[in-house]
Amino acid sequence: MKRVGFVINSRVPRMASLRMGMPPQGLLLGWDDRTSPMSFMRFHWIADELRKSRAALYSIYQPWRSYDAVVFLKSMGPGCEALAEHLRGRGTRIVFEANVDYYTEFEGEARMDLMAPGGEQRAAAARMTSGADAVIASSNRLAEVCARFQSRCATVPDNVNLDLRPVGGRGEAFANGRLNVWWSGVAVKLFEFLAAERAFLRLADRVHLHLVTDSPDAMRQWRPEVRERFDAFLKRVPHTVHPFRGIPDLLSHYARGGVIVSPRYLDVPYNLSHTEWKITLGMACGLPAVASPVPSYLEAAQAAGEGAVTICGNEDEWEAALEGCLANPEGLRESGARAAEVVERVYSTPVVAERHLRTLADLAVLA
Repeated sequence: MKRVGFVINSRVPRMASLRMGMPPQGLLLGWDDRTSPMSFMRFHWIADELRKSRAALYSIYQPWRSYDAVVFLKSMGPGCEALAEHLRGRGTRIVFEANVDYYTEFEGEARMDLMAPGGEQRAAAARMTSGADAVIASSNRLAEVCARFQSRCATVPDNVNLDLRPVGGRGEAFANGRLNVWWSGVAVKLFEFLAAERAFLRLADRVHLHLVTDSPDAMRQWRPEVRERFDAFLKRVPHTVHPFRGIPDLLSHYARGGVIVSPRYLDVPYNLSHTEWKITLGMACGLPAVASPVPSYLEAAQAAGEGAVTICGNEDEWEAALEGCLANPEGLRESGARAAEVVERVYSTPVVAERHLRTLADLAVLA
């Protein structure tokens, strides 16, 4: 059985990492990152699935073990580069797994620093990408970017663990005469709603916005004028803020019914390379999606068929899409069924786990 080790979020087990909070046993047993939903989705769920099928053994990298390949999942910087070079000298194949466009320089208005990686970060990503034996990107758009630095590059999408969905049927899309509109993400990105601001303001008397997120204190990072505009937005649009308590709890919220939305500004490379996960988690629970034309969202829409994902390129289209949801409750159920079906067929953990393993073989990482 092939053995593949994972380094996650640059958590390299080395002496210097003890000062960063690594437990002493991590020097031998590896340093997992169980604080990150990404680590569960792109490592744990896939590893558990392949372990069940005995197709391969994916595990957290442990220095005393030998591996056929080591995957650096969103992991770069001097420590990762040194470990990769050491492993390559032992004949281990190196894979860099990218989930964000850290490569493209952007000189415009990024609205937050996270969306405009600095020169040092871009250089570190380029070194890790060009120095690996192969690269796995989380979206086709990101794979195109990575291919500038590494010819052996393929896409493996994010996945949804359907075993975490709550048992029982879907809830109702409407509550007290208002359409339930769901969004989840880190609070620092809530300003993205301003890309569809006018549509929500015009329909404020017919929708209820549900925001599943972390501490609103993160919004202090915004420029004052953005914060003022968003505060005014929330004062006019009925909403409830739900604390994010993990993926199972998030899916239990989505199972209450409604639609999932993801407005995004697409004038920054960071957003263009994002994955479809923000909408597929809701789609898995039978929520139709209304979203900006992020390339991965367009691909999900094409795979799902009519109605499951409605793409909105401007504020008029956002308003029309939400009005369509309000006017056709029965159609929402049909669209939601198609949304759930495409997740099961394309984005579910068993499907993506098999694709991940096959991709390593296709990239000549695993013989």
